[in-house]
Amino acid sequence: MSYKALYRTYRPVDFNEVAGQKHITITLQNALQNNKVAHAYLFSGPRGTGKTSIAKIFAKAINCEQAPTANPCNVCPNCIGIQNGTISDIVEIDAASNNGVDEIREIRDKVKYLPGYVKYKVYIIDEVHMLSAGAFNALLKTLEEPPQHVIFILCTTEPQKIPQTIHSRCQRFDFKAISVADIAGKLDEIIEKESIKIDKDAINQIAVFAEGGLRDAISLLDQVNAYSPDHITMEDVNQICGAISQESQIELVKSIVEMESTGAIQSMNDLVSQGKEIHKIALNLMDFFRAMLMYKNIGPIGDANSLYKNEEFVQLTKIVSNRRIFFYIDVLQKAINEMKWSTSPKLYLELAFIKMTDKEVSSDAKLLESIDSLEKRIRIIETAKPKTPEPEKIVLPAKEEKPSLDIFMEDPEEKQIEDLPIEEPEKDETPDDLPEEDIANTYRIEFVESVLNNGSRDDKNYLASNWNRLTKFNSHGNLKQYAAQFETGTVRASSNDALIVTFSTAGMCNQMMKPAVKKSIKEVLKRAFDRDIDYIALPDAVFEDIAKEFAEQWHQGRRDITLSPIVCDGLRDVSGEQGEDESEKEEKVITEAVNIFGDLVTIKK
Repeated sequence: MSYKALYRTYRPVDFNEVAGQKHITITLQNALQNNKVAHAYLFSGPRGTGKTSIAKIFAKAINCEQAPTANPCNVCPNCIGIQNGTISDIVEIDAASNNGVDEIREIRDKVKYLPGYVKYKVYIIDEVHMLSAGAFNALLKTLEEPPQHVIFILCTTEPQKIPQTIHSRCQRFDFKAISVADIAGKLDEIIEKESIKIDKDAINQIAVFAEGGLRDAISLLDQVNAYSPDHITMEDVNQICGAISQESQIELVKSIVEMESTGAIQSMNDLVSQGKEIHKIALNLMDFFRAMLMYKNIGPIGDANSLYKNEEFVQLTKIVSNRRIFFYIDVLQKAINEMKWSTSPKLYLELAFIKMTDKEVSSDAKLLESIDSLEKRIRIIETAKPKTPEPEKIVLPAKEEKPSLDIFMEDPEEKQIEDLPIEEPEKDETPDDLPEEDIANTYRIEFVESVLNNGSRDDKNYLASNWNRLTKFNSHGNLKQYAAQFETGTVRASSNDALIVTFSTAGMCNQMMKPAVKKSIKEVLKRAFDRDIDYIALPDAVFEDIAKEFAEQWHQGRRDITLSPIVCDGLRDVSGEQGEDESEKEEKVITEAVNIFGDLVTIKK
């Protein structure tokens, strides 16, 4: 057989060719250069990450004619002989098939003999965790006091199965899973040398499917190249791996999000008819929902994921909340666990889809959908700007309406009306001509200056870390609602008796600054922290601008800093507004609930 597998052809021959294990290769190279080589090493880590390859490179470097050297020369007879396996002093043993006491005793008896060709005998024992307890005991004494001409390198994927007595006699190196970027980079080198035609997204897909193992990635590339020798696409990779295409995943998830159980089950049946495994479908969905969480909360960073570039995927992440995604993952995880012990895995996935799309009023899926819908409406209400009144609807006297006052001209006293400025403006007023509202009565910059100039970082950190005390100490009575609302804010600064708290919207700040509301929240703060605390509520963006201005003056050496007045389109002067009557609040809540949930609402007195 003349053909040689790619993973064997492109096995690294020196430390520079090793991918993704810099922390290990640098340590070993320094040890080689400084003649500080240990007598026993333990290499542990996932499969296909370079354990035996590095062990063989290390054996070449220690016996190279150029030693001490950081890298084997690969041209001297020693390096070539070790690479070809013709030097018997480098012994590779598979512990899975040689795990008995007799085999280890044979090693123990042979180590006392000097090497025949090179300076050091090197024993590379792969999958060493497969040795029996007796074999480990037979190896123990030799590991503790080996001859000066012997080095042991133990390789394993399950270090927890190795006795601590062996651990303590070795230098341990933990190999990590190779990143997608490193795997893709190595595949690019092989593809260029082999002149393989392949799409970029297919390379990334192979790197993702390899799950951190470079050997698996190269083997998969070899397999896909045999399947499609002319040109390799993403679909070719999915066919070989049994994975679901992005389009099929998105179609299936759309059906789940839209609460269409029929569509979800039909999509699954279509995939099964294409030869996809039920277990693989469930795992692919888990990965899809994980990608949604990562994109929503962290953004498109880290390992390459072609899903992030899909516009339909991006739109899905915008309409599905974290709580619904976690719900889907929990249901899928339970289904996957049940599949392991069942002869009908399809049944459990069908039940999972029905549970995720259940429209019953009391179901978890329906409740989460209703909560998302309600939150969406609240966000729309909070962020919606009031419509600018049209000029024709503003009740102001116009010049052409002046004759309508002639009816009063017979009375001398009434004639004075003609001279009043408001009755005959020089020009029509438009919304742009109306005076801006002065919000300084509610949002006093002097209050902010006092808090920032006399701020206490320790108190601010204390309040922030104990902010949940608001609802904890106000869990009953009329203050419960105020505590829950105020707890959604973020503590930004404190001067012990005064706070700056920020909210995402200006509308929420206006609500928190109403005199009646503020009185109740001060009581909430007093119950939670046992002291009188005043506060000001500001939008996040407004505070960021204030903090930037304050920092600039502080770095210039100024103290007792004065700041520019607070300006924000959405903020209003609410100092003269009174709180809503409880009956009015109750009526508003009932009306909003009926608008959202319709006949599902039952009002109990």
